[in-house]
Amino acid sequence: MLSLLAVLPILSTVSAHSALWHPSMYGFNVTNAPDGRDNRPVVPLKFMDFNTWWMHGHMDHPPNKGDVFELPAGQTVTTEIACTKAATSYFASGQGGDVRDGNNVCPDSRMAAFHTNGISGLGGCGLAIAYKSDIHAVKPDDFAIFSVNHVCVWNRFTDFQVPAKLPACPDGKCICSFFWIHKADSGGEEMYMNPFDCNVTNATASVPIPPPQVPRYCPVDKTNCTVGAKQPFYWLQNEGNNMFNDFYDPPTYTENYGFKDGAQNDLWDSIRAPSSLSSPTPSPTSVAQTLSTSSVSTSQASATSAAISVAAASTSANTTDPSDSYLDVGIDPMSSPELNSTSSALNNTDTSLSGNTTQSTRPTSPVQHLLADGSSAHTIRACHARPVSGSSSGKRKRSNTLRKRVAKDKRTGWMWWAY
Repeated sequence: MLSLLAVLPILSTVSAHSALWHPSMYGFNVTNAPDGRDNRPVVPLKFMDFNTWWMHGHMDHPPNKGDVFELPAGQTVTTEIACTKAATSYFASGQGGDVRDGNNVCPDSRMAAFHTNGISGLGGCGLAIAYKSDIHAVKPDDFAIFSVNHVCVWNRFTDFQVPAKLPACPDGKCICSFFWIHKADSGGEEMYMNPFDCNVTNATASVPIPPPQVPRYCPVDKTNCTVGAKQPFYWLQNEGNNMFNDFYDPPTYTENYGFKDGAQNDLWDSIRAPSSLSSPTPSPTSVAQTLSTSSVSTSQASATSAAISVAAASTSANTTDPSDSYLDVGIDPMSSPELNSTSSALNNTDTSLSGNTTQSTRPTSPVQHLLADGSSAHTIRACHARPVSGSSSGKRKRSNTLRKRVAKDKRTGWMWWAY
């Protein structure tokens, strides 16, 4: 018999919140934190220090031994989503008696109780797994999202599909967690995280999940999506964030960030398709063909190769203006040691002009041009953005990525689009 999850928003006259409810969860019966603040599993997380929001501060409130949520590989688990514990199968251990109402998420409540104005306004939710049996040993980059439901939270009974290739857990137990960030349609912005003990059953595969990476924003160009295992969103906290979106631009567990509905069977895709940053260095000839220029100097082609397919061709007095030649850009320069290590080389690449020995230090790639500018007006979605200086609220500059096309321009040398 499959275990059940329940997502519980708190009903109030103003707003409601959500949490995962199951006997395997940490903090199943917690009400207040040691300092007296409300720390029920349904309390949202925002603008908190790491030790306060991480694992919802419930690591010292483990489930009873033997209460483990089972994840049968290749099958589907049914979860309960409700606006109050009294509306779930666990009403006996809650307050208010039994108020269950079929598949109704929030009996006698408006949709605003679970932060949406309709089914099209849902941001999805995800289940993540860390292959460690001790919750105190789990770090943020250990979690990998293995299942997503795009219409969470909408129905009381909601399914999550488990990847067939999910390997077994060490010592019969992993640490899992429920993650949810609603859209900005209803209620204040916030993050939800509820850890629980889990175990993969019926496992037939043994290939471990590769180290999960930060999801990239890719609503249009799916080739820019993060390949393979992806981390959950850690957002809107004083510290420990991996996403830096603005307050009213929450990241969501949707295809906009590469999360398909259902089992995340692409967890191992990074093994089969290594990223371009680890691919063989292109030759000067291939770089020249890619940029469709009439000539590329050997020294500049070498610097361009180090930047991995993001380069500018050297120009001469007789070089045709390549304004119609475009180069797709979709990389994460801030997280690439290879690219970072070539920054100085790129910024000092010689631009040899015919009959002129003058050397230019203008950045030779659109990415380096953006980074060298230093203007706060330029943002890169899905890169590791810098914190906003002087921020006391813990807000961070949103993460953006340079996207789409770049073109040669007589005035600035580069013209690019970012969104």
